This record gives sequence, structure tokens and C-alpha cells, in this order.
Amino acid sequence: MTTDEVLSKLDSDQKGISSMQAKERLSQHGPNQLESTTKPSPLKIFIGKFKDYMVLVLIFAAIISFIAGETTNAYVILGIVVLVAIIGFVQEYKAEKAMEALREMVAPEADVIRDGQMSTIPAADLVPGDVVFLEAGDKVPADGRILEVTSLQVIESSLTGESMPVEKLAQTLPEDIALADRKNMVFMGTIISQGNCRAIVTATGLGTELGRISGLMKQEQAEPPLKIKLQQLAKRQALLVMVISAIVFILMFSRGLPVIDALIASIALAVAGIPEALPFIVTLALAFGTQAMAKKNAIIRRLPEVETLGSTTVICTDKTGTLTTGEMTLREIRTYRKIEVTGAGYDPSGQFISQGAKLEPTEEDLARILKIGVHANNSAIERANGGWRVVGDPTEGALIVAAKKAGILDKIKDSSSRFIEYPFDSERMRMTTVDEVHKEGYIVSMKGAPEVVLSHCTKTTTPNGTKTLTEEDRRSILADADDMAENALRVLALAWKPISNNDPVEVDCIESGLIFAGLTGMMDPPRKEVPEAIRVSKMAGIRTVMITGDHRLTARAIGKELGIGNGEVIEGVQLDRMSSEDLREHIDDVSVFARVTAEHKVRIVEALKARGHIVAMTGDGVNDAPALTAADIGVAMGRTGTEVTKEASDMVIADDNFATIVSAIEEGRRIFDNIRKGTSYLLSVSFAELATIFFAVALGFPLPLLAAQILWINVVAEEFPAIGLALEPSHSDIMKRKPRDPKESMPSRPLMIYTLGIAAAIVAGTLGMYIITLQSNPDLSYARTVAFVGLGFFTVYNAYSSRSLQESVFRMNPLGNKTLLMGIAASILAILAVVYIPFMQFIFETRPLSSESWILILTTGLVVVLAAEVMKKILSGLR
Repeated sequence: MTTDEVLSKLDSDQKGISSMQAKERLSQHGPNQLESTTKPSPLKIFIGKFKDYMVLVLIFAAIISFIAGETTNAYVILGIVVLVAIIGFVQEYKAEKAMEALREMVAPEADVIRDGQMSTIPAADLVPGDVVFLEAGDKVPADGRILEVTSLQVIESSLTGESMPVEKLAQTLPEDIALADRKNMVFMGTIISQGNCRAIVTATGLGTELGRISGLMKQEQAEPPLKIKLQQLAKRQALLVMVISAIVFILMFSRGLPVIDALIASIALAVAGIPEALPFIVTLALAFGTQAMAKKNAIIRRLPEVETLGSTTVICTDKTGTLTTGEMTLREIRTYRKIEVTGAGYDPSGQFISQGAKLEPTEEDLARILKIGVHANNSAIERANGGWRVVGDPTEGALIVAAKKAGILDKIKDSSSRFIEYPFDSERMRMTTVDEVHKEGYIVSMKGAPEVVLSHCTKTTTPNGTKTLTEEDRRSILADADDMAENALRVLALAWKPISNNDPVEVDCIESGLIFAGLTGMMDPPRKEVPEAIRVSKMAGIRTVMITGDHRLTARAIGKELGIGNGEVIEGVQLDRMSSEDLREHIDDVSVFARVTAEHKVRIVEALKARGHIVAMTGDGVNDAPALTAADIGVAMGRTGTEVTKEASDMVIADDNFATIVSAIEEGRRIFDNIRKGTSYLLSVSFAELATIFFAVALGFPLPLLAAQILWINVVAEEFPAIGLALEPSHSDIMKRKPRDPKESMPSRPLMIYTLGIAAAIVAGTLGMYIITLQSNPDLSYARTVAFVGLGFFTVYNAYSSRSLQESVFRMNPLGNKTLLMGIAASILAILAVVYIPFMQFIFETRPLSSESWILILTTGLVVVLAAEVMKKILSGLR
């Protein structure tokens, strides 16, 4: 629409609306703020931890223990439940602040024209039809259409991903245009960096683009895969326990045993089948993982996401500030030769190189370019927080940094003073200054769009001085500019001329007859550590997808430089024309997306997930927050990231280093490996206990283990080694493996075969020793003690063999996991305490063992170790 049509549609005019109209519209549209969501209370979050299925199984085990009269062990189990809940509560207490952070982005006040007069009102009171005045430094309070504009530039990177300030205008634009290209609009939450404007408010609150993002963030977060798998495991285990317990009860009752005896046997069986330590060990492994990651600048906000990160198959990453430095850098200069500029960001370290040779700043063509870049410039560089920052326009800042690299910035500034400035605007497309320079007199300096600057030049620089600028020269220079633009460089042309103090200073005279000095190409360069991180990710079978709000050429050039994708780029407008089915079909073939909005990012993430990928989404801007919420794991940048993004994320990278994500993935893989080891270890013992009791009862023998004895092994003897397994160091090949199949169950089929094989060995040893002892010694308590101690020591052997599910335990460093060794020692002491401390003998009905029994137990235990070695060979063959 034209501005007049917009004013008419909103029933407003250049003098704004009346106070009465504003009051009516405020009641109709509501306040200009983002909707508040009801946050769960801390108590509700804590109680929610007890709804986990595995925790419910633990509570069931505690109830069974109370029924069996084992109140001490029941309290131990309940203590484990509470500890698991507390750890989860602490990690997730602040997880739902994204909406509040979004609301804080709204400007608190706004300059508005009402009743024909300018006044300042709370931004929450703005309504559609209000005319607002915005100037440099203001945060835009609502979405609006520009009515009048003066050299306006707006920083929209947090909303659109565009790395450069966007120049705004008031004219009409095509209807079908991407958000980042709507240059006649200003949007809530963005910042005015230069100039001023008057704009009519077109949308407030949830109706704004920021409000739409707010709505996108309301979607439910997907359950972490690990949590789903553990719940499925708990359900299967509970069903198995109930079925076998019922069979045993029926079997014993049918033999004429008293109901109470049959019930006690069933309870013992149920206790045996519940791996009480599993939720605690999983939580502990995750908690230790978060501590390890925090030391590497990766802060995990939700425990289960550690494992999710480790199973990642795709990293979707924003470009600006994540893959790149977020700082414009001069990378190339073209005079009569091509000059490469090294270094990245605002750090003024680097060199100027031509044909492999380092150039000195005194070289005439280079020195002239640098001087023009400093004279036609209003930016500055200064130290900040141990680094450097540019004050002013980032593009101008790149020229200032280049002069600083050459070591001549201060010399240029000290030897010159500004006399005249003709500023840059969207119509002129150039900036011109006149400076009085020591020993040179008055110097005109111009920078701007290549075709515009060339139109004001009559001469050009050559190795032998200056010469008349021909049409062939113009075509060659513009071809160079196009070539630089194709490589995603932001191209500026620079020109100059000397004048005398008697020359006229009218703009037409000043800006004519200039000498073309050269072209400069800037870009937001990749971080130096990113290429290696992407290479390691590829080796680990993880695909990197770049999603940016920047232009197509910029995205393609950065993607090519970093080795992302095959050169194909899909833009947001193309995404708008693609159905969800089309996008899913093409999503595995395209790794670079440009000019995208918040909705596009969410669609890309959802398409990848629909293809079965586990998606990690990184970002720093407001426009990234919905996609971070939609992804399996959202990764926010700690330094440059907005509060909105951090609160919407599962993990925050404190140093904004893409390589830290790869390090976190490695840690996630280690943690999941250790969870698999712990799960296999605990399940093998539970299965062994179930089978030992089941087969003993089926064969007509008395119960080989009492409920209290089983609980002691499950809650005490098993747990200490399991803690050690949770802290097992990673193996050297961990980032050379392909990601796991996200649909793989817990435990997987090969791991279940391994687990059952170990369980069979433990059953054979325990039941065999029990029957042999019972036949040679009529004391049932003694035979049960042999079975109890045997099962406990077999558990210890199993724990040590479980350090690796691939590598032979005999090839591993025996002292490589000291925590496990201490856990094994504690487990052995706990078993011996039950056998040899008098009051514990009474509680657990045990007897001291003879040397013959000890020899039988220790030698039989070797069967478990050998079985583990055989099963590892079988497991490697099933992969």
C-alpha cells in the first residue's frame, strides 16, 4: 500500500489519532505487550518429578519392601527417589522463562503524536493507527509502516538474522517479499542505529512479528529420547516382574504351600526384578556430565538433553555470530592489483598480502585506500572487555580496523581534521568528506556503491600514477565489483582528489573529477575454529545445516568456505511455496537456507525430525528461539545470545564457540555409552535374580535368596560399582562412530543379547552353588548365604567387565577408572558386612562361610568374566 492508503485503512493521518480513539482501540486490541504465561510453581515442578514411570516403579519397590517388613531398605529406596527428584528439580527450575524475556524486549516508552502533539507514553499503551517518532538508539516499540524517513538504519539481526544494519525507506514494495526485505517497515524489539523516522503503528502485542514468535514458542517441547526409552524399559520390566511373580505365586500355591509363603516368594521375585539403582545412576551420569560440560563452556539446562546431544544427527546453525564472528571484516582490496587482508573480526591484527608477498602500509595504492577509508568515516574502534569493539556502523568499522592493522589509524586521524561532510543516504548512495590534511592540504574522500562512485570519477590509479578513466576501465572495475559480490563481499568503491582552499565547496563541485582509488570487500568472516569443528562433525556422521537470514550469495559463500552443503541454497520465499511434504523430500539434499524467518526455521527443524533425525538447533537471536524450542535440543550462544534465546534453549554455549558444541556432543556420546553400560550391568543382575528364584521354585527348591538379601544387593552392593561405570572415561574412537539410530530401543537388540548372556552365566553360577551347598549342608541359611555372597561377587565381576562393551577387559588399563575400583571395594565390604557383622547376620539371616565355600565362589565367578568376553565378541558381530 501507499502511505496514504495505510493511513486511510487505519483511520489515522499524519497528526496521529485522538486520545479518545486511542482509548477505544486499546480496549479493542489490548495492551501492546506479549502475553504472559502461567508458570508452574516450584512445588509443582518438584512433584512432577515423581510422575516418571521408573520412579513409580521404585515407589512400588518401596511398598513391597514395607509389606515384606524390610522398612530400612524401603527407606533407602525412597531416599533414592527423593534424590533423583531433587537433582532433576534443580536443573529444570528455571526452564520456562522465554515468554518473560520476550516481554522485556518491548521498549518501555514511546514518542507518539496524539491530538496533533508529540508526547511520551508507556509503550504498552500504543495502538494501531498511532504515529510514533523513532531516532538513533531507540528500541522500536511496535510494528509500523514508515511514513517519513531520514537516513534510517535499523539493526534487525536478532529478529531476521541479517548481519548488517538495514537501510529503511518509505516507498511501496512488492507484496510477496521476505520479512528481512520489508524495508518500509520497522519491527518491535529491533534497534534504530542511525537516522530517524515517523511511522504509523500497524500491529501491537501478539500481532507483531515478535508476537508471532511468542506464539510459536508455546508449542509443547518433545520428550527427550532417553526419557522415553527409560519409560518404555520400566514398563517392560514391570510387566515382566508382575507376570513372573504371578506365575511363581500360582505355582507355589498349587503345591499346597500356605498363601503367606507363596506371597513372600512372589514379593522376593518382584524385588529381584526391579533395578532400583537405575534411575539414580542415569541421573548421576547426566549430572556428572553437566559438570564436565560446564568446565568446557557448555551449560546444560535440562539433564536428559545431555544424552540427546550425544545422539544428534544434524546440527542446524545460525550463521551470524555462530559460524561467523558477527563482526564485519575487510577481506579484500582491489586497486590495480588484488590485495588480501588477513585477520578476522575487530581484532586489529593481520597483514596485507599481494601475490603471496606481504605489503607495507606505505605502498601508495594501499595507503591511499586506508586514508580514504578513515576520512570518509564516522566510526571508531575501542577496547572493551579484554577485546575490541566498533562504535558506529559495522561497515565503516571494518575500514577503521584495517587502518589500525596497518598501524596508521592514529597517524591519519591526528594529521587531519574534518572540514565538510556530505552524509550517506539511500538516494545518494555515497558519503563524501573534505579534510584538511597535514602536508597535503584539502583532500576530498568518497566511499559508496561502485557504480555511483565511478560516475563521479574521471581518473583512475595505475602503478605509474593516475590516468584518464576510460569506458573499458569502468567495465573492468564493475566486473571486479560483481566478482567480489558473487563471493558474498559487501563492496564499497573509494575515490579522492586534492583541492585548494579557493575551490568552491558546493556538493556538485566537490563530488566531480575524482580519482578512483579502488574497491574494498567486507564480510562477516567464519570463526577460525569452525572449519575443524565441522570436519570432526562430519567424521562423527553429523550433518551441519546453515540457516540464516542473510542474502543468498552470502550464505552460499560462507557455506562453501566452511564445507557445508553442495552449493545449493533455498531461500525463504521458496520455502513459502513448498508444502510440508515437498520440504521433507528435499530436506536431506540441502544444507544451506537463506533469507528465512522464524516460521521457516521451525519448518526446517520439523522436516528434519520427520525424516528421523535428532536435531540440535543453535542460535543467538530472537528469531531463533521458536526453532530452538522445536528442536530436540536447543543450543543458545552465551555471549551474543538474547535472553529469549537462552531461556528457550536446553544448552547455552558460554563462549559462543561452535567447537564447544562438538565437544559437548562427544561428552554426550560418552554419557550415553556409560548409561548403556550401567543399564546392561543392572539389568543383567536383575534378570539373574529373577531367573535364579524362578528356576529354584520351579525345580522345587526353597527360596535361594530372601527379599532383604536381594534388596541389599540391588540398593547397596550394585550401586557403588554402577557409580564408577557412570564416570568411565570416553574411548578414543567415540567421535569416529556414526550416530546411533534414534529409533534404537533401550537396551538395543545386540545389547539385550549381551545382557541376557551375562545374566545366564550369573544364574548358572548362583543356582549351581546354591544347589550344591544345599545338598552337602542341611542348613538352609548357609546355602542362602553362599548364593547371596556368590551373587554379590558375580555382580562385582560383571561391573568390572562392563567398563567396555566392545573392548576386552584384559586389554584395558586396570587403573583407568579409580572410581569404579573404589566402588567395587565398597561393594565387597558391604557384602562382607552382612556375612560377618553379628547384628547384620541376624537381620539378613546369614552365616559365616568356610574357606571351601570362598574358593567355590571366587573360582565360579571367573565364568562371568569369560562369558563377558565371549558376549563382547558376539556383540561386535551383531553391529
